[in-house]
Amino acid sequence: MLEIIPNWHPIFVHLTVGIYSAAFGFYVLAYITRLLNFVRLTIATELEVAGRWCLWAASLSAIITVVAGFYAFNTVSHDGASHMAMIDHRNWAVPTAIAIALVALWSGWRNYKRKALSLSFIIALLVIQGMLVGTAWRGAELVFRHGLGVMSLPKAEGEGHHHHDGMDMPMEGSSMPSTHHDDGHSHSE
Repeated sequence: MLEIIPNWHPIFVHLTVGIYSAAFGFYVLAYITRLLNFVRLTIATELEVAGRWCLWAASLSAIITVVAGFYAFNTVSHDGASHMAMIDHRNWAVPTAIAIALVALWSGWRNYKRKALSLSFIIALLVIQGMLVGTAWRGAELVFRHGLGVMSLPKAEGEGHHHHDGMDMPMEGSSMPSTHHDDGHSHSE
């Protein structure tokens, strides 16, 4: 199998978040267009169909994401603080994936029984969207605060950061661009 450094989990995470968010958006648009009756019924129906397919795909992707996440959990180098953050992320991720799978099953049942799109279904999607955002935030903390799954971190050198394209990065803590150019670091490679 093709090796992804550090592992496959980040790929599936982004897929799951994107597809579920699209599903939520399509379902909300379908509900609103039906409620307000300002477009043809066929458009609202097509929005719901798009939401259904995205939700079913997100459910499958969520399962794969959790499996890849457990692999990452057991293989990524980490310290005590990041281990606790990983446990917190896992404790959000598993219930979120289960909730996505359950609402996908509910969607399938609704479709089979030809049930109308209900406010309770939209609220369930909203709650799960919140769970998904909370889980994603905790995952981002693992990468950006704890440095998990990162091959190497850049070394901070000097006060400024010079770019050969004429754009200087601001110094830390300053909203003004840096004018310091002798730090020896550039992006010309």
